[in-house]
Amino acid sequence: MSEQHGNGAAAKGSGGSRNGGRKTGPAPETGGPRESQTSGAANARQEHDQDQNRGTGQPFRQTPGRDSTRQTRSGWGRYLVAPKPVSWLPGGVPPIEASALFELLEEDPDVEPLRQVRPSRARGLGAIAGPLPMCPAVAVVAMPHERAQALAANPQIVVESDQPLSYPSAPAPAALAAPAADPAIGVTLGEPHQLTVRVTGSDGQSVGGAEVWATGTSMTSYAVTGADGRARLTLPADTPATLRSLFVRPVGGYWPTRTGRPQLLDDAAQSTELAVEVLALADTFEGFPDQPLVGWGTQAMRLHQIPPTYRGHGIRIALLDSGVDAHHPDLKDTVWHGADFTPGAEDDGWQSDATGHGTRCAGVVAAADNRNGMTGIAADAELHALKLFPGGRVSDLLDAIDRCVTHDIDLAQINLAFGQPSQLVAWKLLDAHAAGIAVIAPAGDTSAAITPLAALPTVLAVGALAHTGTYPPGSPVAAVQPPWPGPFPAPFTPVGPGVDLIAPGAAIVTTVPGNGYSVADGTALAAAHLTGLAALLLAHHDQLRSSPHPRTAERADHLMALLRTASRPVPGADHMRQGAGMPDAPIALGLPTVPPVYDGQEYMPSGPASQN
Repeated sequence: MSEQHGNGAAAKGSGGSRNGGRKTGPAPETGGPRESQTSGAANARQEHDQDQNRGTGQPFRQTPGRDSTRQTRSGWGRYLVAPKPVSWLPGGVPPIEASALFELLEEDPDVEPLRQVRPSRARGLGAIAGPLPMCPAVAVVAMPHERAQALAANPQIVVESDQPLSYPSAPAPAALAAPAADPAIGVTLGEPHQLTVRVTGSDGQSVGGAEVWATGTSMTSYAVTGADGRARLTLPADTPATLRSLFVRPVGGYWPTRTGRPQLLDDAAQSTELAVEVLALADTFEGFPDQPLVGWGTQAMRLHQIPPTYRGHGIRIALLDSGVDAHHPDLKDTVWHGADFTPGAEDDGWQSDATGHGTRCAGVVAAADNRNGMTGIAADAELHALKLFPGGRVSDLLDAIDRCVTHDIDLAQINLAFGQPSQLVAWKLLDAHAAGIAVIAPAGDTSAAITPLAALPTVLAVGALAHTGTYPPGSPVAAVQPPWPGPFPAPFTPVGPGVDLIAPGAAIVTTVPGNGYSVADGTALAAAHLTGLAALLLAHHDQLRSSPHPRTAERADHLMALLRTASRPVPGADHMRQGAGMPDAPIALGLPTVPPVYDGQEYMPSGPASQN
């Protein structure tokens, strides 16, 4: 059964408009998201977060014998049910009120109501999106798949799967080495081989917490190094000698590396322990992190050529991701607010980041200018960390978007995705657009089509650029870079219609949980570059200064138009992978400047190749 039972969301180029729509939406899991402030900025913004009501996740009345917390049974699924807006009803079909629909669901013996998703519009400039929101109130229910199909046949309502949120296929290091065979036809060993991989840095230190992938003839094994730098892998279908590659990704302080098969064979034949050395960031960036680093992405977009007073002050940015390490020295004075929408949410849950993904993007956008480590593009912006992963669902995303509306967010970067198009998310983003919120999202890291969310007409979809000379020779991206110098589309960036712009998204040095720094890849890093630049435009462009202009759909549209107009195609790159190209910051901000030259000679990226 298809996960999408309602009408499909309009894709870019299919008649969708960035000017349409008014809306409502969802709320948190039973009881709502939990939010708090970090202590460093609590006094400055205390009045802004006094209202804890970011949306009211209202439980249904409980029918005797029903347990709304019961685990979904076999053959059942979790669904979103909502009345269709009048404009979406077929001719002659009367609308149904949400209250009437929810009452019918309560009375249905085959449906277990879990909660209602009703947004709060009691405060904030976001109230301009009401009183006629596009996205209706939503019921979150559990029911048999067959019952969901039957309900979806009713032309008055929309029924969707409450899909789990995930990352848009993060770059797969194993896939860069060689595709694995189908496990269904793989031949496993009666007694799996054990392999120890010892990871040390070029500084002689054992590297703990490093992720290690071993790709064999038919399967990939994974482990994490302990404090002694050793990772112990079980090889179910390979001996050490038949491994095709090893990929090592340290948590911070070192470059990732890939070791190919020819380098493995000699050691593998002699021992069940392989040694891998990773290059320390301090060996490639002199004085880092004690001395501040200007990354190649900053140089490529010429962000280093704008006035130092352009810092995005007063702009509110929401990062919808895995939370942020709000205690990192580069982020503790920037990430002031947040909310946790994940299961078992805690008041300060958004201040921790289980994946590191949110922290990496936060560093690019708004790391503080404290004269060491790195500085974000919009260092004086106000960053809101909305935690949706792990465990969040589309219903939680709806609630988080509504929180952006009610908290007067200017820019929302949505780093999470879902597998099938969601009409409810499309409607909710129309609500956000009507409230003046510009939405930016990574196009995806599959090297195939862009994600359903990024394909929506209200979303700016961003692909990723890499640059020759920014990686050590042993890195996966270095192995696929072109022979000419300069920027080129990263191998994982999507191909196909819907990519709007492209930005630096490979070999990006940024913040990671635990007060450190690492090198990261992905279209989410590219989107973070665009989010930072967009904040500068809203704060400093003569036509977009936020103080004299309200948050409106027209302002969001104007912002997107300025970014596109200031973009230049990357020579040699396929239009289907870069859209209008890479924005040039001085041009976007309307500053007098010398036109950029993308021939690889304008600047030398501060990366490994430049140190040789």
